[in-house]
Amino acid sequence: MRLLYDNYQPATGRSTYVEVDDETGLPVVVQAQDTQPIVESAKAIASSFDPWRRTEVQHVARIPLVIWQRLNRLGITKDPAAFRAWLNSREARLLRTDDGRIL
Repeated sequence: MRLLYDNYQPATGRSTYVEVDDETGLPVVVQAQDTQPIVESAKAIASSFDPWRRTEVQHVARIPLVIWQRLNRLGITKDPAAFRAWLNSREARLLRTDDGRIL
C-alpha cells in the first residue's frame, strides 16, 4: 500500500514513493527508474564497439542512477575489485557497452 504517491521525474524516468512493507508494517522509501532506454542505449553502443581501438579511458557500461545508488550504498563503487567483479556479473551484462570480455 502506497502512503505517498509517485514523485515522477520525466527527464530521468525516476520515481520515488513511500509504501508500507507487508511483513513489518513499516514505511519503506522506494526509488524506481525505467531502465529500458538506458539498456537500449547500451546495446546500440555495444553494437558499434571496436575491440581494436584502444584508448586510456574505455566506456564499458551505462549504469542507471538507481543501480549506481544501490552499488554505492553497498560499498561496491568504492572498491575497484568489487566493482570490476560486478561489471563482469550477469546482472550487469545488459548494461555493458563493450564486447563483454572479463575486465
